[in-house]
Amino acid sequence: MSKANYWSLLFAIPPAVLFIAVYLLIWGKHDLQTAWQLIGRRWLIFVLILAAAIFLHEFIHALTWMYFGRKPFSAMRFGFNLKALSPYAHCNEPMTAHVYRLGALMPGLLLGIIPALAGLISGNGLLMLFGVLFTVAAGGDMLILWLLRQEPASALVMDHPTHAGCLLIQQDFPENGNIK
Repeated sequence: MSKANYWSLLFAIPPAVLFIAVYLLIWGKHDLQTAWQLIGRRWLIFVLILAAAIFLHEFIHALTWMYFGRKPFSAMRFGFNLKALSPYAHCNEPMTAHVYRLGALMPGLLLGIIPALAGLISGNGLLMLFGVLFTVAAGGDMLILWLLRQEPASALVMDHPTHAGCLLIQQDFPENGNIK
């Protein structure tokens, strides 16, 4: 798990640094400093929003898999990993790699990249910080997307039942009349 966390950070830090660097070039540091000061004064509200958004991140995974993979809500399992201090959403049915990738992509896009871009365009420091934070939070999802990059869209994938990530389900295809 520590190796996965290390690689996740390597995927997440570059876009976060890029967002902040571009923001600073366009808007300067004043609004980001103001946002940090506001967070410091309203830290409890910030922690509550952060906790809600972390659970929303997991719910977005599940909603995406349910919608695009046509999975019932009963196929989803939600929980909290005390060891990693992290909530999770797990689908206990296989799905195509395409659907799994969409589910991995959506939380980082909806809670990370889009808010960061909105903060960048508007100059809103709070929105920028929220987006950057949730871009970094999607680092593990970025790692999974990278690991699945060469798998065909039709390959079957299943959430790993006990660890972060997924399992690729081996499919046998007739080739030249032989079964592998």
